[in-house]
Amino acid sequence: MGINIHPYFLRGALLGLACSPSALFAQTEWMSCPVPAVVSAAVQRPPNLPAQAVYIEADAALFRGQGVSTMNGNVHISQANKQLQADEASYEQPAGIVSGSGNVSFSSDNMQVSSRTLHYNLLQNTGEMQDAEYRLNQASGQGFSKRVVQESPTLTRLETSSYSTCPVDKPDWSLNASTIDLDHQQERGTARHATLKIRNVPVLYLPYFSFPLTDARKSGFLWPILSTNERSGVQLSAPYYWNLAPNYDLTLTPTLLGRRGLQLGGEFRYLTPKNQGVAAYTLLPNDNASDKNNRFYFNVHNDTRINALSSLQLKAEGVSDDQYFVDLGNSLEATSVVNLERRLEYRTAGNNWSFSSLLQNYQVLDGGTAPHARLPQLLLRYNPPQKGNGLNVSAETEYTNFTGSKTETNGTRLDVMARASKKFATQAAYVKPSITVRHTEYALDDAHSTKISRSVPSASVDTGLFFEREIKDGRYIQTLEPRVFYTYTPYREQSAIPVFDSSARSLSYNQLFAENRFTGKDRIADANRLTASVSTRIQSPKDGRELFRASIGQMYHFDDRKVTLPDETPLQGDRSELILEAAGEINPRTRISTTAYWDSEEKTVNAGEVRVHYKDDKKRVLNVGYAERKQAFKSANLSFSAPINEHWKAVGSLERDVQNDRNLETVIGAEYESCCWKTRVASRNYLLPDNTTRDNAVFIELELKGLGNFGSSTRDLLENRVYGYE
Repeated sequence: MGINIHPYFLRGALLGLACSPSALFAQTEWMSCPVPAVVSAAVQRPPNLPAQAVYIEADAALFRGQGVSTMNGNVHISQANKQLQADEASYEQPAGIVSGSGNVSFSSDNMQVSSRTLHYNLLQNTGEMQDAEYRLNQASGQGFSKRVVQESPTLTRLETSSYSTCPVDKPDWSLNASTIDLDHQQERGTARHATLKIRNVPVLYLPYFSFPLTDARKSGFLWPILSTNERSGVQLSAPYYWNLAPNYDLTLTPTLLGRRGLQLGGEFRYLTPKNQGVAAYTLLPNDNASDKNNRFYFNVHNDTRINALSSLQLKAEGVSDDQYFVDLGNSLEATSVVNLERRLEYRTAGNNWSFSSLLQNYQVLDGGTAPHARLPQLLLRYNPPQKGNGLNVSAETEYTNFTGSKTETNGTRLDVMARASKKFATQAAYVKPSITVRHTEYALDDAHSTKISRSVPSASVDTGLFFEREIKDGRYIQTLEPRVFYTYTPYREQSAIPVFDSSARSLSYNQLFAENRFTGKDRIADANRLTASVSTRIQSPKDGRELFRASIGQMYHFDDRKVTLPDETPLQGDRSELILEAAGEINPRTRISTTAYWDSEEKTVNAGEVRVHYKDDKKRVLNVGYAERKQAFKSANLSFSAPINEHWKAVGSLERDVQNDRNLETVIGAEYESCCWKTRVASRNYLLPDNTTRDNAVFIELELKGLGNFGSSTRDLLENRVYGYE
């Protein structure tokens, strides 16, 4: 028979456990682990019953208004979102004590538990369960506890317990502790005498372990970081995370470098309604592998939003010595750093104008010439609304003080530019004439002529047609887009002008349509040239996907180019290289892109590049690339990610200098993934800046679902090296 009893309303939960021994919540996708069914939901609580009322059903029961009521057979007790089931149970009034035995199951919003016995005081929210198997809903973890004690409404103690996010019957890893205390009010748990086991083999002992019960940030030690390379030896870091406030934190990281000594690092992050940024500092007081001591690195980055239209940005990096990244870096990018920037920039804007002020200088690491410092650079842009006749006008004024160079000329530069253009267009054609006037004034500190001025006008006409047709019975649309661009800039003598920020642009397809072949403002190239090009595209009208794109273009010069950079000769020839670009899908899994520079006079390819990217539904990835410039370089790269079976994946990349027959960098790694843990191992061999010495680094990462990462960030390395890696 069924007996429904709800004699009064209770405050609090029947049994409110919400433990989660998770130190870090993983942000990556995981395979799904089997979820055991702990509690049956066969009994439905009446929908009109008040939430705090106690609802009871059983096959047989003896209920008393005062004293102990007993229930037998399929006992069900529920309150709000909590359910208790047992073979036998008793309920004592007015003390509010419930006891259960025989196949006891309990569920709540936070967890599900199966145990041998339960004894709980509903009024005081205290009690205990024996031999409990539990599952945490929020952290997707489960385990076993010899004894679960609810000491207060906000404090739970687990005695002789284990925790894992793996299946209960075969846990690949587990965290075992003598006691685990869960403070639900502080959302924090602490474990004492904890042992981490992999496949039931102890690998790490922690006398004290603190962790958050939710994904909220909590202070405490993070997992150690382990890596190794030949120049520094084994590197072991023990980061401590300090949650100072909801909007700022501090991470302190002592690192033991096997061959160098103890390194100390810190990172402070902050976020306010108007400010956000990070400040990091690393110090190696005594370097046992070098004659340099007090070696440091700092990085400061701050963004301040002054108001809706104004902002201030600070960025500064620096190191103690030129060899810092060579000795202490562990990648080709790190050892290839040649300068570090320091800049402070203010920006503001109005409806039709913008203004910026910049302070900038550099620390040079490769012994080369340092770029000039800009102290300051002031830039004002004006873009009024378009006129009713379609005329676009704009103006720009820049003042820069170039200083700090001990080998090059310092001075100031004032540059004023005005531009006007108008576009005449239909759906099938357009013509856009433009005219630009630029005037520049120089005041130099150390030169024979301290005052230099230059005024240069430029004119251009950009015109194009657009044709479209359906192919394959309308399944695809093909376009044909011829384009002609003409620009004229008269010659102005500029050899007396120093080069503060100008350099020659590398020729590319987009550069075919640029008015100036130099960057910066110190060189304005004379030009009398015409660019002719044509592009075609094949698109799917169903989803807009571009299946194929190809372009070909060339510049035709009507005069020799006289303006040059220092120590360069004027450019001659009546045409540029013929540039060809193409990209498209070979099939839905494979995409190829290529660029070629054809010398039509010599009938040779001066430069070229081809890249192939393959990725299928099985997450197999292959990237192949080759680039060449005649008498300059030949390079090739290969990267791949290939699942071997359900759990194992091989990953690797190779960057090779073909011209000099040497590898620049080689990375080879393997990844194992199950539903509750991952491990990645990678080895990297790379060339140091002296172009002779090589270094080796080994990265090991263990990622436990619900506990976080142990080791170095191997995933970041593989993602940077293998395009498409997941």
